[in-house]
Parts: sequence; C-alpha cells; structure tokens
Amino acid sequence: MKTTRRTFIKLSSIASGSLLLNISLPLRTNASGKNESFQANVYLRFNRDGTIVYRDTKPEMGQAISTGLAMVVCDELGADWAKFIIDRPPLTDKMEINHSLAGSAGSNGMLSAYKPLRQAAANLRQMFIESACDIWDCEPNECKVEGSKVANKTSGTAIEFSELYSAVISKEIPTGAPLKDKADFTLIGKEMPILENEDIATGQQKFAIDVHIDGMVHASIERCPTTDGKLVSFDDRGCLAQSGVIETLELPRFPQTPTKGSEWQEKYRGSKCGVAVIANSTWAANKGRQALKVDWSESKYKGYDTQRVKSEMLNFPEDQIRDVASFGNVSELVWQASNDKTFRSRYYNPYQENAHMEPLNALASYDGETLTIWAGSQSPMQAIGYVAEITGVPIDDIVLHSMRSGGGFGRRYFYDFIAEAGYLAFKLRKAVKVTWTREDCIKHSKYHLARHDEHTLILDHNNNPTAWDALTYSGSNYGYMGRNIMLDYYAGSTPNRSTRHAENDTLVLLPGSWRSVGAHPEGLARECFIDEVAAKLGADPLGLRLQWLSNKARHFEESRLNEAAYERRHERQTGLISILNMANQTSDWQKLLSPSQGKGISLSYFYGTYVCQMAYVSLKNGKISIDKIICLFDCGQVVNPQTVRAQIEGSIIWSLSALTNPSIQLEGGQVVQSNFDDYPVIRMGSIPEIEIHLLKSNRPPNRVGEAAVPDTGPAVLNAIFDVMGERIKELPIPEWMLS
Repeated sequence: MKTTRRTFIKLSSIASGSLLLNISLPLRTNASGKNESFQANVYLRFNRDGTIVYRDTKPEMGQAISTGLAMVVCDELGADWAKFIIDRPPLTDKMEINHSLAGSAGSNGMLSAYKPLRQAAANLRQMFIESACDIWDCEPNECKVEGSKVANKTSGTAIEFSELYSAVISKEIPTGAPLKDKADFTLIGKEMPILENEDIATGQQKFAIDVHIDGMVHASIERCPTTDGKLVSFDDRGCLAQSGVIETLELPRFPQTPTKGSEWQEKYRGSKCGVAVIANSTWAANKGRQALKVDWSESKYKGYDTQRVKSEMLNFPEDQIRDVASFGNVSELVWQASNDKTFRSRYYNPYQENAHMEPLNALASYDGETLTIWAGSQSPMQAIGYVAEITGVPIDDIVLHSMRSGGGFGRRYFYDFIAEAGYLAFKLRKAVKVTWTREDCIKHSKYHLARHDEHTLILDHNNNPTAWDALTYSGSNYGYMGRNIMLDYYAGSTPNRSTRHAENDTLVLLPGSWRSVGAHPEGLARECFIDEVAAKLGADPLGLRLQWLSNKARHFEESRLNEAAYERRHERQTGLISILNMANQTSDWQKLLSPSQGKGISLSYFYGTYVCQMAYVSLKNGKISIDKIICLFDCGQVVNPQTVRAQIEGSIIWSLSALTNPSIQLEGGQVVQSNFDDYPVIRMGSIPEIEIHLLKSNRPPNRVGEAAVPDTGPAVLNAIFDVMGERIKELPIPEWMLS
C-alpha cells in the first residue's frame, strides 16, 4: 500500500497496537533550493546535503535513550553515523504521536519505540532504493544501503543520498517497507558512547535548568507543609523589602479533574497550595521567600508520624481490602491447612524520595496567545493537557520544549512543577522560571508509598504450592496496583491464588512513582518469603524456585484465560528456569563459602525482562559488608551494551541506597528530612563489585531502566540471613549491622 507524500497519514496498530505515526507534509526551508529539507515523517527529515535529522521525541534523563534510538534509526536507514543529526522538536498536542513515543514510564523507551522507528526509517530507505532503481533500471533486491549511499550489488556503483534528493521527494511514501535482517545490523548491538558525553563533561550540554530568556523573572514558592493544609494569610512586607524582589502571588492547589475510571489519578496529579515570590534572580526569590511570614490551616494529619502511618495500615477493615486478581478458594484452604504446611510472613517498605540530582524546574512564557514551556518531563503531552486545564489556555496554543533533565526516576512523570510555571506565566503575562530548592524536592515530593506486603502459602506433601495469597497494605489508593504476576509462574499449577490490596483515603504524603514503582516492594517481600520457606523446609532456595517453576501453569475455568495466554505463561516459566539454571552454573554460586560469608538469590520477570541477581556478603566483627552483586539480565535484543550495563548498574546502586540509608520520616504530618545531610544517598566507596551478564536473545528489545531494581534488595537480605541467621523484614538495614 502506498500513499502520496502530500497526504496526512496515520499509521496505527504497529508495536502491539501502540503506535500512532503522523507522517506530515514535506518541509522545504529555502526557496533557492540550497538547503531544502524533506520531512519524510514526524521523526525523520532528509536534507539536500545528504544529512539525516532524527527528531527525537523521547524524554532524555541520562538513560541514553537518545543515543540508543538514534542507533536504531541510523542502522535501519543505512545512514552514515557521522552525518546523522539528533534534533528535539517542540511538542504540541497537534503532534499525533502516541504517549509512549513522547513519554517515559515503565522503562518503555526502547520497548515502545524500537519497531515504529525502524519502520519509519525503513520506509525512507525504500524511497532511496526506488530512486536509485529508477536510475539503474534494476530491482530493489539488487541494491543495498549503507554509509548514506545506495549501492548496486552487481556493478558496485554507489549513489550518495544527497544525489537522490530530488528523486526522493517526488516519490510516494511507502507505509510497510521491509525491515533489515538482524544479520545486517551494523550499529544495533555495538558498544557506542553516549552522544552527549563530551558536552556533559565540558558543561556545554543544556539542561532544563540552564534555559534563559531575556526579561524573564524567577519564582521561589513557599508551599504548604502538609497535603491538606490551606493558606490562611501571609505577610510579605519583609519579603518585598528584599533587594530584587518584585511581587508575591498566591498559588492555589491544582487538582486533577479525573475522567471516569481514572479517579485515582487525582491524588497523583494534584499539588500543594503556596505563595510565589517573584524576583529578578533565583537568589533574590529565595531570600525574599525566607522573609515571608505564612499562616497555614491546621492539618488533620498533625498527629501522624512514621510509626502511626505504619501501624494504621494493618488495621484496615475488611471492606477496604479489594481483590486485584483472585482465583479458587484460598481462604478456605488456609483455614484447613496444617501448621507444618502453612507459611506466613510480612515485609515493610518505607516512604522513599527520588533524590534526582537536578532540582525540579520549569520555565514558561505567555504572550497572550501562546504559552511556551521549557522543562524536563517524563510525560510532556499530559503536562500540556494539565496546563491547559488549570490556565484555560487552549491546548492547541501550548508548546512544550522537552529538555534533557538530570534524572527522573518517576518523579518527573508528575508535572506539578510545570503547572506552577505555566500558571504563573499566564497570570503575570511574562516569562517565569520556577526553580525548586533541594529542600523543596525532598519535603514536597511525590513519594514512593510506604506499604506492608504479607504472604500466606500452603504447600502439599511434595512441597509444591496449593494456595498462595499476597496481601498489600498501603496508606493511600495505589491506583495502578497490579497482580503479583510471579505467582502465576511460581504457583501456576494451582487455581488457588490471590492478590489483594488494602487501602484507605489517608493522604499524609502525596503518592508517586519511584524507580520500579510497585515491583520493588513486591519483589522484596516475595523473594525473601520464598527464602524463608526454603530455610524452614531445609531446601536449597534456588532449587525450590526451580521446582515450583517446573510445575507447568494450567488452565482453570474460573481464571478465564485463553490458550495463547497460557502459552505465554509457559514461555515465561521457561525463561525464568533458564536464567536460574545459568545462575546455578556460575562459578561464584558453586564456590564453597567460609562461615563468615553468605550468598542470596532473587528472581523476577519485569514485564518482559528476565532478571536474576546473586548477592555475596561477609561478616566481620558483627558487621555486614556487601561485597559483590552478580546480575543475569535478559532484556531481548541489546541495542547498546554500554548503556544497558550502565542502567543495570544504576538500578542496583539505586536499590542499595534504599537498603542502606535512612528512609523518609514523618512528624506532625510533615517530612522530617530536607537535604542530603539527613536524607543521604549511597556514596561510591560503599558500592560493591558489580558483575553483569547480558544474555543473548532473539526477542525484540524490552525494558531496562528499572528492571534490575527489584532483585537487589531481596538478594542482599537473603545473603545476610545466610551468614547471620537473622531475617530482616523492614528497610533500611539496621545501621548497627553495616560495616
């Protein structure tokens, strides 16, 4: 099927129905013809000089997704890497690109973009081939494209892309050109440096916080210390007396108007009220803010501290416990089971904050017609919609420049900071830059929810699961709480499985996403619990996992799954068994340890990526040292091994930081900590040896950025039990235990 280049094409149902491509009109930028450009599709522009511009719409937060996607496009197209340019176009609601191709959540970067970007590049490559065939009077299969040239396989003759410009722009645009064979990849799978490394190292890379507009003003916001507090009054006389301060402005709480079925989002998308200090510099705005006197209403959470939040979760009434995915009759079997075949345990994960290095910030400018925003965001298209909602500016008149940000980790998926800048720019009719301090980021964040995870398991006479219940208690509506999918693989041969969630409307802290979101606490409890069971049975923890996974998941009428779904479960069980067997064969796992050494293992399937980690610890003078982490990782096709390894290392270090450093604490319904002195992150000297094995796979690329987080914690805690005989069921690890 073909369509002319002058038509507006929507190509959908690619990449499991998730793609929506806008292939727009060609763009000619110079009437003289010297620097004309052809906009082949929303992602690719072909310049007359032969250079290819990849218009990258994916948020870049240091995960190197821009480099990886550029490699994919350049390789599929057959372009010369030296003539390949990355451009970050401003985003508007008019750009009909799917959220997954403009946002970043769930480590979906390469997963969501790999096939559609390859297809976009293949379509343009086909136009080069057809243009060359017209010249040579040959068939497309007689040509190959590499190094920004089309070559005739028979004659060896080659034509530069630049020489084909006029012919290409007169061609119709194909929509389903054949993709390259994997054997022909020249970049995909190759170690490549991050494109922006030199600019970052030399300070030339521009982050959101670096953007400057002549005449802009700066805002520092004094926010309500509690989630439900209201502004009663404020005295700004001392503030206005500060040099450089221009004015103050009351900032309302921004609610999210939810659509039907997404009511839970209101708690995630809202913000706190406050007072904005407007000044001619960030310094002046912060100094003025310090001189503000603000009176807030009393909070209903004033009596809440860390312990109260933790204990109240366990006292939720039965009507606040909901089924997420339940089958069979678990409760009856638990009631009937003998004590020696019943296992129960509970684990606790505390509140955590993301602690990204670049503080939250956004710049917005409003000229009475167009509202333009510069910000690092994981969800720029949703941010545009939210700003339109709170300002009343038509959504078609809002433009967002998606800037590189210094870390996201889920926090920049929420756009309260962007809403603040957009609202102030709209009210003041000028450019306003909102910059959060480190104290703001830690005290007014969207937090990883505190939660208890409780497991109850019944085994048969062969020590195989006959009933398994996973119950989560959290202090607020988790909204997207999903089923504990590993139960489908560990206990798929029994119909008696349940995942339940207990919640209430307590909103002491605003909930948000933290790298790996629910998979981290879910995995920690499940994998430590399995080791508990193995220890009580006197069984090898790796062998017990293999035994359970080898019991093939079966179809039960009440589970309402089709055969294809069960085949996928069998495939995943096979993948998990395979990676466990590899772990069992490593020299470290087989090595005989001394009495002062311990090892632990953890396994997960992170929505398409298989992960197994082994932790090794040692005990000296009653103190634990975390010595080594080995990670086996199968994420499908690895596009750039260097950046994949970096993401795995970062995930492991992220998890270790949560294991070994204080969590967020509460007093009077407010966060106690304020900066890195009382909410530290792990330092380089505390990082153990990390060994990573990237497994070869014929599957398409899958999730990377968060996939290694969930297994580090349980592997380390299981290793500590192995050497000390003490089971840690709450994070962080007690300080007295650590060397």
